[in-house]
Amino acid sequence: MIDNIYQAGLALMGGLLWPVVWSLIKIVVVLLPLLGCVAYLTLWERKAIGWSQIRPGPNRVGPFGLLTPIADAVKLIFKEIIRPTAASKGLFFLGPIMTIMPALAAWVVIPFGPDVALANINAGLLFLMAITSLEVYGVIIAGWASNS
Repeated sequence: MIDNIYQAGLALMGGLLWPVVWSLIKIVVVLLPLLGCVAYLTLWERKAIGWSQIRPGPNRVGPFGLLTPIADAVKLIFKEIIRPTAASKGLFFLGPIMTIMPALAAWVVIPFGPDVALANINAGLLFLMAITSLEVYGVIIAGWASNS
């Protein structure tokens, strides 16, 4: 079925544009459920911590607090970025990017079924180990950039 979709898109869009669009579609199909799971697992964690500390936990937004991750995402989108005056501007913005991008790029080689992965890499495990080891540099750069 996936090959049929690919061939139909190739016939519709042509040989140069369709592979890029197909890759972006696959990335979005993997990334959106992954980020949704992270958001709602974070909500579950906050509710469990609230229960263990005998306090309500996140329950203000939506029924049973189920819209809290969406409210948190909207809050983070519109939040002002404050950069310390002594911080290196380039490194200050590069640190978080170098932390999140390898974590998301690692999902490229994870198979989601027989012959279904974002990228078919023969050395997938080697790629996974190499890309996840880069996250350490993001944490180091983020600490270095604040100049504290």
